[in-house]
Amino acid sequence: MTDSLTDTTTGTAAGGPAATAAPPEAAAGRLVLLDAPAAAAALRAAGDAARGFLDTDPVTQNDPLLARTLTGAEAQVFRSGDALVGWAPNPRQPRQAYVAATSPDPAPLRALLEFLAAYRRCTSCLALVPEGSPMAAAVAACGFTATGVLPGHLFQGGAHRDVLVHFRKAENPC
Repeated sequence: MTDSLTDTTTGTAAGGPAATAAPPEAAAGRLVLLDAPAAAAALRAAGDAARGFLDTDPVTQNDPLLARTLTGAEAQVFRSGDALVGWAPNPRQPRQAYVAATSPDPAPLRALLEFLAAYRRCTSCLALVPEGSPMAAAVAACGFTATGVLPGHLFQGGAHRDVLVHFRKAENPC
């Protein structure tokens, strides 16, 4: 899995050329790490699919605020094909991650979950999925269980919307 990661802060892939906005290394299933400003720009380009992504809203927040929010949460955002996936550690449970995706395709989210289990030793994940989010299909396909609802948690489009809470425990937590 290490050869499938690219770091845009250094601009190089594992033995590869400099990274661009959508590098060839970002094929589905491969993760390309974006720095905070690049992640903010990519989330803005994703539009409505990125609303609620790790507690951000690129429609109402500007790029510096998005970058600061992601940095403050210690979040990492990756590009995988046309999709964005990301995670942030749960400050109250260090081996648990909040995850997010902009695509209904489960492959990028699966790659992120494999990365978290192998390299971050996460034993469980939470996904906060706004109503109508394209992420809902990917979360269901990756084995998350719906565990609750946060009523009116997200203000979007002039109305308060519910956010569904999904939980997934790692297959081999130790």
